[in-house]
This record gives sequence, C-alpha cells and structure tokens, in this order.
Amino acid sequence: MKRPAALDLALALAPALAATALLGLAAAPAAAFRGTLDAWQARYGAVSPSGDAAGCQLCHANANGGSPWNAYGWDVLVSLDDASCDLNADGTVSNAEAFFCIELLNSDGDGSAYDNASEIGLGTQPGWTNGPFNTLFTRTGSVANQPPPAGIGPVDPDGTEPPPPPPPPPPADDEDVPPGQLQRQTIVVRPGQSIQAAIDRAAPGTRVYVLAGVYRETADPTNGLHITKSGIRLIGQTGPGKRVVLENAGNQRNGIVVVPDDRTECMACHTDLSQPFPVKEGVAMGLEMREPMTHGIEIRGITIRGFRNNGLFTENVDGFQIVDVESVDNADYGIFPTLSKNGIVTHSRATGSHDSGIWVETSENVLVSYNLVEGNVNGFEVSNSDDILLAHNVARHNTVGMAILLLPDIFDDRAGAKRIDMRDNHIHDNNEPNTARPGSILAEVPSGTGILHLGVDDSEIARNRIENNGFSGIAIADYCIAVSLSPFTCAVDPTITDEFLADEGAENNRVVGNILVNNGTNASGPLFFLAADLTLLSPSHRGNCFEDNVYTTVFPPGLVLPSCD
Repeated sequence: MKRPAALDLALALAPALAATALLGLAAAPAAAFRGTLDAWQARYGAVSPSGDAAGCQLCHANANGGSPWNAYGWDVLVSLDDASCDLNADGTVSNAEAFFCIELLNSDGDGSAYDNASEIGLGTQPGWTNGPFNTLFTRTGSVANQPPPAGIGPVDPDGTEPPPPPPPPPPADDEDVPPGQLQRQTIVVRPGQSIQAAIDRAAPGTRVYVLAGVYRETADPTNGLHITKSGIRLIGQTGPGKRVVLENAGNQRNGIVVVPDDRTECMACHTDLSQPFPVKEGVAMGLEMREPMTHGIEIRGITIRGFRNNGLFTENVDGFQIVDVESVDNADYGIFPTLSKNGIVTHSRATGSHDSGIWVETSENVLVSYNLVEGNVNGFEVSNSDDILLAHNVARHNTVGMAILLLPDIFDDRAGAKRIDMRDNHIHDNNEPNTARPGSILAEVPSGTGILHLGVDDSEIARNRIENNGFSGIAIADYCIAVSLSPFTCAVDPTITDEFLADEGAENNRVVGNILVNNGTNASGPLFFLAADLTLLSPSHRGNCFEDNVYTTVFPPGLVLPSCD
C-alpha cells in the first residue's frame, strides 16, 4: 500500500542505523531482546514514540519479550532469515536490514492504507490493531483473534493526525545499508547496473535505491533517465564520500525527466530544447496542465552533471519531492518543474546553467526552500505560476539572484502570475557576466540584479537580506515598461496578446522588512541610470507598497515609496 507522502518526510528525520545483534530466540530473557529494541529506537525513536510506549510489546505479546510474536515482530524474525533482505551482501541480515525490509508491509493487517513505516511515523503500533483481530505467532503455529495488550499507547491511526513538519537536510547515510528492501516494493541498483532498467521494471509505488557511484545510462539517446509511472521514489545513497552521480553518456539533452508516456520523445516535437523551445513544422505550440497526471514522485540524493539542456525536468506531476538534488553544468536549466503542482524543492543545489539554476514554470503550490544556487544566469526563476514560496535560500554569484516573471510567450500555457512570495532568503553578489543565449530576452537583463519582479501580482517580498548586487537590489516593474528599451518591446513582440497586455502590470505586492546593502553601486551598460537598492517602475504604484525596509537608494530618484496600510 502506498505510504502517505508526509510520512516519508517524518521518517527522513530518523538517524542512520548502526548494525546490531539478531533478534533473540524464543524464551530468551528480556535482556536478550533489548539490543533489538535499541536498534529500532536508533532508527525511529527520534520521530516516533511507538517504541517508548510499547517496549518489548512493540514486537511481542509479553512485556518481557519472547514467544509469541505479534505480526510485526514475526515479519522482523522472518526477514532475518530472508537472503533477499541482505542488502549489503555480507552473508547475514542485520536488525537494520530486517527493519528496512518490512517498512512497506502492513503487518497488522488492519485493512487501512497505513503501512508499517506510516504507523511508526504517526506513533502507533505496526504490529497491533484495535479489537480481537490480532494473530500471534510461535515457532510451531499461530493463534488468531487476539486483543492488543493494554497500556501500549495508540494502536491504530484515526486518520486525523496532522502531517509532520518539513524535513531538515537529509540525514547522512554513512552505512552500506540502504533505507529499503530488495523486494517488497524496493529495487536496489549497484554500480555497473542500469538505473533505467530498474525504473522500467518497477511497479507504480516502488522505491528505487541507488548505491553510490557514477552512472552513465545509454538506453535513451535524449534522456539519461525517464520516469512515467506514479509513486516512483528514486533515492541515491549519500554520506561522507558517497554520492550517486548521473553523467551525460554522450550527447544526451536531459538528465532526468518525469513526464507523461507521450512526452518522452522530446525531439519528436522540438528542434531544440533551449528557450524558446522551437517546435517542428506542423506541431502546435504550447502545453497546458492536463490529466492524467503523474502522482507522488520523489527524487533524492542525486547529482546530475553535464547534460546539453536540462538536469531534472518534470511535466504534469501532482505531488513531488525534489530533495538533495545537485545540478552541475547542465547548460540551460538545472532543476525545472513545469506544469506541475503540490511539490517541494529543498536542500538542493544548482550551478553552471546559462539560463536558470532552479526554474519553476507554469506550476502551482510549490515550496522552494533551503537551496543554494550559484554560477548561473538566473539563480532562481519563477514564471507564470501561482502560490509559490521561496524561503531560506541562498542565491550568490549569478547574473540575477531571483527572476520572478510574467512572460508573454508562455501566457497561453498558463495565464497570470500571483502569490509568489520570497521570505528569509540571502541574495548577494550576483554580478556574474550574462552568458544567456545571444538574442534571447534573458540576454538583455543587466548583471548585478538581486530580485527582478516583473508583472507579478499579490506577492510578498519579506525579511530577505539583499547585498552587493551591482545593478539593483529589488526591482518591481510592469512588464512593458521593463522591456521598453530592449528589442522585445510590447509594441513589436509577436507573442504579446491583448489578454497579456491586460495583465502585464505588477500589482498589490508588499515589500516588507528587507535589509538592502550596497546594491546599485557598480552598474554598467545602457540601463546604468536605473541602479538602486529599491526600484519601482509602475505608474500610479498599482497598490505596491513598502514598509520597514533598510535601504539607501531608490529609483526613480526622490520617489517616496508608498507605505503599506
């Protein structure tokens, strides 16, 4: 059964396990079982009170352990003799491997959607269910229809528990024991094996755990890896000196793509995968979010390096987690969710892209937090999207720190850009040369830009530290004013429509509590005169307001910034 995604976040908080002694035999004294319980607590105790509440009755019917076992304890015992659970191939199955091997089972058989890991994450008992519906196991048989013990805390989830908080940085995996099991909905990939082959044979809902190493996938001439099934969790082993690296196998354009079945052959429709994504003759321009969508995707702990166009690309995904993904020298975009919703991009890094390190495009309800972008043209870009939060990120040594945009060429894909909030970010020293494709609109953006907020409405820019950006700290502008001195003026750009013109103004944005230091002090180029800590290029202010910011300069000079009510 599929684990609720929020519970995966809770389990990600648990520390790495140390290998411990095997589960004690029947009739052994309670002290013999203590090592097993200690190992269980090492894995789950940081997020779950289940072991504290039940003690030895987490796995056993009796408070001092021994025979009989409940269904969870029996599954642990069976796994200790199951060679398929020997994930590090050392000839024995440790407690650590046994626990991992049964995480996705529903041992108590209560008929709910809560597997063992889910119940542990919610602080209930994976081996017991309410009422006289439990089966106890001995080495010679079983006894059905037994009640759970008293005094072991909540037994089953009631369905109303709040989800756990967002995860901190992924824990180091400093052992050779992967967080899963070879069978029972997990496939382990070792160096020399094919990750794509594992994805191809995985059923929806499978975890693909990849051991550290450098992988070059050759099955697809365009994409390193492609995922078209729901519920796939692609997890790389991480830890000191350990990393999964996916490298371009030759002339591939994309590292990892998560797309519908009919979208894996990108070059069947496009002549190029760089902006503006030109299509072949007879192929209609534009895409929209559509059903059926792919659901419940997780990609974690992987470095993607050296692809001609994009590092990680998603399209039409509802529910995604991109955690601890590193994009290195992928030429156009590093991490690029588009036409997707209800996702997070967190604790990830992107460098070396000539467009955007992390770009959220035509999407909705996405959290982008605790990421580092450096050495790109745009560090972060969000365009034609709604309900996006960028928080606790660092953007440094790019051409532009954050580009928050309403763009005309994708307006038909998704109209509007609203509620794109930026809070508690550090945006500094974004003064790198602009290496965007010559002739593109991005090539017109001055180096030294902190936040460029163009044509976007109803957003908040709050509590950010923005410093040492040579051209501008925060610039809020109507789209047509911003491009009026470029070759892309609204009067001549063929992608401009009447509907776009009705929405191109930046309206009702709040700029509150930011610290701006030493921005706009080293501007060059034809727009040097616009340089300032704070810039507002919107007639009649359009409801944009400023409050409690620390700054020195504004543009236009002498402008009294409108305050927030």
